[in-house]
Amino acid sequence: MKDIGGYFELEVSKGGSEYHSASYRLKSGRSALHLMLNSIKPKVVYVPYYTCDSLLEPFAISGCRYEFYAINEQLEPVSLPVLNDNEYFLYINYFGLKDGFTEMLSGKYGAQLIVDATQAFFMKGKGVSWLFNSCRKFFGVPDGSYIYTPLGTTLQPPREKNEHYITSHLTKRLNGQAKEGYADFQANESMIDCSITAMSEFTRQILSEIDNTYVINKRRANYNFLSDKLSDCNKLHLPETAGMVPMIYPFLPTHEIIKALLAENQIYIPTFWKEVLERNHTRYEFEKSLAAGLLPLPVDHRYTIEDMELLVSFVTKFQG
Repeated sequence: MKDIGGYFELEVSKGGSEYHSASYRLKSGRSALHLMLNSIKPKVVYVPYYTCDSLLEPFAISGCRYEFYAINEQLEPVSLPVLNDNEYFLYINYFGLKDGFTEMLSGKYGAQLIVDATQAFFMKGKGVSWLFNSCRKFFGVPDGSYIYTPLGTTLQPPREKNEHYITSHLTKRLNGQAKEGYADFQANESMIDCSITAMSEFTRQILSEIDNTYVINKRRANYNFLSDKLSDCNKLHLPETAGMVPMIYPFLPTHEIIKALLAENQIYIPTFWKEVLERNHTRYEFEKSLAAGLLPLPVDHRYTIEDMELLVSFVTKFQG
């Protein structure tokens, strides 16, 4: 029976529509990948060395074998394997900038391609390859991932929705308390695991009310501004972004920039990914240089061109 009376719930509009129409909504990218691996039961999956340990967790839990491959300065595989039956190739659409290359891989590998679109939320599957994304990397939500499958493929959807999350970091950030909410943010992240659980109703409601056109336009405008100002001193040669929606502007400066100096000026830049440096491999020097030196500069819809101008001023000030 529906509860009657008592305190009010979070007020959200009714009848909004989600950007994605995928049939499967999971708790997280890890949860989505775990469900996919359990379904296809691959013999081996080729995985880029430049990735976080979180991506590798579903392989360990599902008992699936993976092999690393190297990428080049264009964020593309150095070489492409010939896949045998029940072998798969996983490619990350890095920073939401590799849509075109991802489409090429989809044409080559078809249903044997797994697209990690956790950095490319606005990319949709086309019924050819597997694809999963991440909601909380793009929006103020505690969880969420969508799965697209090859046509004719069905999955066993999870029975339970995610109820293990907190939202206090989101409200504190909304109230201008970013530092105060960071511990809560970490606490929520610790609840994100590989368990095969559906997206929370909270996240689904919030996502259905987002002005996606506004978000897309802001991201593109901010990215293009940073690209115009910083490309000459960026060691990465980035593709044209027409039709793509960037997650961040990946800046690999010609001289090291100490992130602590930026943090002192309330500019918080994450690291993608420290674990790359800690793995016991003697190869993959380019990937290690990315993990050590890359500055993923924010371009999302919270920021204006004036914010981007301020960001550029600090980045250029502290470069060498």
